[in-house]
Amino acid sequence: MEAETPLVALEPVYRDRLLPCRRCGLRFLWTAWEQQQDPTEPSHCPGCRHLLALTPRYGSLKWYDRRKGFGFITMADGSEVFFHRRDLRRARGLRRGQVVSFRLETDSQGLRAVAVAPVSEASP
Repeated sequence: MEAETPLVALEPVYRDRLLPCRRCGLRFLWTAWEQQQDPTEPSHCPGCRHLLALTPRYGSLKWYDRRKGFGFITMADGSEVFFHRRDLRRARGLRRGQVVSFRLETDSQGLRAVAVAPVSEASP
């Protein structure tokens, strides 16, 4: 009777890849090193990721559940973006339909809103 050869788990082989940016359409290099650090395929080029992180945006609060600690914002283009309670700057008095400012960041699960703050209704 032959002895069974133990299965050896092979590490994934990473190769540099060219990906299209969903925002600007340019192709960018996703290096093997970046893939080893985070295997989640990026949807935006490094330049667009940087701009998205810096650019403040505005939208309306779709809903927020204090007990669950998260909610969604409807952006100007009609798409929705997730936010977590840790990303709120001022959570008091949030209500459905209220205009909020935020920045976009990309994490392992996609885009999310950070630095979420209600926009003051009183004009100076």
